[in-house]
Amino acid sequence: MDDLELLEKYEPVLRFAKSERFFPMAVEPYLEWCNFFPSGAQGAAELFSHLNEPLIYKIGRLNSEQFFLRFVNKPLNDFDAWIWLGGLSLVGWIAAWFFGGVVALEIAIGISLIAALILFMLASPIRLRIIPPFFAVVFFVVLAFVPIRFFFGTIPYISLAVEYFVMLPIYIILMLYILMRLLKFYIEKVLPEGPGLIMDMLSQATEKIAQESYIQYRQILEKHEQPVYYGRVVREKDKEENEWTILQYHFFYAFNDWRLAANGMNHHEGDWEMTAVYLKNNQPYAVLLSQHGAGNIEKWEDMIKAIDKEGKETTHPVIYAALGSHANYSKPDVIRSPSMYKPGRVQRFLFWFDGLIHYLFLFLNPNQKARQIALKELQAMQTNFLAEDAFIYLKDEADHYIVSLPLEIASGDGFRVGFQGDNLKERVLKSSSYLKRVMSDRGVSRPKVKEWKRILLNPEPDWVQYKGLWGVKSLLDDESGPPGPKWERTKKNQTGVKQRVRWSKPLSWLAELEKLKH
Repeated sequence: MDDLELLEKYEPVLRFAKSERFFPMAVEPYLEWCNFFPSGAQGAAELFSHLNEPLIYKIGRLNSEQFFLRFVNKPLNDFDAWIWLGGLSLVGWIAAWFFGGVVALEIAIGISLIAALILFMLASPIRLRIIPPFFAVVFFVVLAFVPIRFFFGTIPYISLAVEYFVMLPIYIILMLYILMRLLKFYIEKVLPEGPGLIMDMLSQATEKIAQESYIQYRQILEKHEQPVYYGRVVREKDKEENEWTILQYHFFYAFNDWRLAANGMNHHEGDWEMTAVYLKNNQPYAVLLSQHGAGNIEKWEDMIKAIDKEGKETTHPVIYAALGSHANYSKPDVIRSPSMYKPGRVQRFLFWFDGLIHYLFLFLNPNQKARQIALKELQAMQTNFLAEDAFIYLKDEADHYIVSLPLEIASGDGFRVGFQGDNLKERVLKSSSYLKRVMSDRGVSRPKVKEWKRILLNPEPDWVQYKGLWGVKSLLDDESGPPGPKWERTKKNQTGVKQRVRWSKPLSWLAELEKLKH
């Protein structure tokens, strides 16, 4: 068989969750929407020698990694809007001082601060959702403190006895009731969004950008109706003279909306994932799956295979892509703290604190069953109390998860792409059992074609050599676009860019994952 025939024979079936919005696509339509920026002095200098070249060719001819693409380019994008606000504010302050003195300058600064608050609120929907609870607190404070003067003064035509022993107790009881309702609202509605709000403020890939990315991707689907994988074939020999054929299937997604889709840990423009089938002496040996920058391995015989219409097992492994994150799993599953993913300290603390607040709310809940669940868990935790995964089994009487920690929902109950056979025999989960209705029933647009479009990476196209980021750059690495399929993300104080082990040394990646598996 030639390379394309081999890839087609073992190409995977990808199953997505019901509310997945992004599917494997070609890079060219993505690049047509992108703007291109340098992220450092070396990148800026190099860019001047390639200014007039088309982006699809230019990115592969740049040597530096100091570049990033930006898929969504809107006037209200955080990056641009804050620069414009800062520039206009500075001009306004100078003009106010020159023409009106100190008073005019104070007014101009006040207007800038109000504009900054409005911009902050409008930059992403999650921020707008936090504003009403803020005003609710202000309203409660006013109710609690302003009437003190009223009750401690004399009220015409009302005796002191009625004022102190009837009206004041009623008012206090009313305030306590409002306070309890307010606390309940905060714990149920506001605190779960706290980690997402903080990550949103540190990210250029905000909730608004996630929604805009979906709108743009939906327009791309109107012209490019078929899912795409980029296939690569590598042949090697090991020390025992075994012949290996590695079939790599690279998938590119326009956006990773894990946080918006499933309360996940990040958002970022662009997303590269990969599945590889390893043939040992021309026989299928294992399937390797990308998961959050790391990976997992399954023996070929343990993989779920697609079934043809005659009921026979095929050579097409069934892969379950997690909702939003697109991490690949070998079976339908819902994972609450992915062991292959190690988030940063800020993320770990925020979600740990989120879990703690929910646990305390469950413990103090007036519902008898909720308290029993909390007490039982507290006894089971013992020395492991407040560990990162200590809250994952807390459920209420409706069997719904209390804790809103990040979910990996690899349910497979949505769009399916690849070999079409007896699809109903493949196992799936119901993702709506783990998601709020607003998430599980959100609008989606799916490719009209369910079979793969195959594009060979032998030989490599120019864009494979691009070492920069395939999405906008944020303050946190996890919120920035990823590097391409060939390159590692550069670390601090690192000189040069390294190739991914799974690209340059696929047998080393196999050995590494086998060691972790055992």
